[in-house]
Amino acid sequence: MAKTMREELRGAILERVTKKENPLAGFYCDDQTREAILAVLVAGRHLLLEGPPGTGKTTLARIISSLLPSMETVADCRYNCYPNTPTCPDCRGKKNHKKVQVQGARRFVRIQGSPEMMPEDLMGDIDPVMAMRLGIQDPRAFTPGKIQKAHRKILFIDELNRVPQRTQNTLVQVLEEGITTIAGFDLTSQVGTIVVATENPEEFAGVERVSETLSDRFEEIRIGYPDMEDEVTILKQYGKKIDSVTIPEPMLYRAVAISNAARAMPEEIERLPSVRTSLSIYEQAQALARLKNAKQVREEHVEKAARRVLKGRLVVSAESRYYEKQDLLIEKVIEDARKR
Repeated sequence: MAKTMREELRGAILERVTKKENPLAGFYCDDQTREAILAVLVAGRHLLLEGPPGTGKTTLARIISSLLPSMETVADCRYNCYPNTPTCPDCRGKKNHKKVQVQGARRFVRIQGSPEMMPEDLMGDIDPVMAMRLGIQDPRAFTPGKIQKAHRKILFIDELNRVPQRTQNTLVQVLEEGITTIAGFDLTSQVGTIVVATENPEEFAGVERVSETLSDRFEEIRIGYPDMEDEVTILKQYGKKIDSVTIPEPMLYRAVAISNAARAMPEEIERLPSVRTSLSIYEQAQALARLKNAKQVREEHVEKAARRVLKGRLVVSAESRYYEKQDLLIEKVIEDARKR
């Protein structure tokens, strides 16, 4: 009997742990958070990641899917049926089922949450052309949504708390029973998936509460900002390099120190800078050095880049003494970073 996706993921994680390898290599967090995430996945539970933007939540979801081995499925099957036991409307009635391999990194379906998302966006809808040809009650006239397409894959839902609660509730049956039932078609399809969802903190605009019924199906883990060493590593790994410009190690730390100095002012800043802020400072400092025909990034390049980046990203709190004095706040941030 073929292994379920949960069993495959559990096996892949435990194999790496046995070899003393980090299954989540490329995602930066403290050991306690990493252990909690792995425990949820090994238990086969759904994962809800709460934290500010730019802390690697999407990267984590892709790393999880890359742990999965290749899967064999029926060619052209929109429901990813097991080749030996195909049950979906696409496969019924066919005598021969051509098999294809899907690489582990492609066993990933992403849904971007938004206030306009309707249940049909997740669950699928009627294809009017197929309904005219086959009849409106024929299950083949139904176009599966991303939920059905996530069978045997990781289903990643970014910003779940921007999705209206009516649409959120379409996920409950999937998370509880691992199936979807489409009224009017007498169509029940298996959805063997692990859902990795993210939510932004409640103070962010455009967010709703995840309903209690739905949140009870998730294990929630808080993702914070990486420490300085990890954030410098992120700059080296993901930041873009400009040819013929070098950036000394102390300047990498200065870029991160500026972001950290701003994060230490939650009473002054409404929305704290993410890791993307550090990446932008890192890249623009190199660009400034190149424009000045300098072969190496200096402190003046980092600080000038930081002023530009922070001006477009920092939102000063209405209660802050720096309200309507953003430039003074930015200078304060840069001054504090020099002391770190």
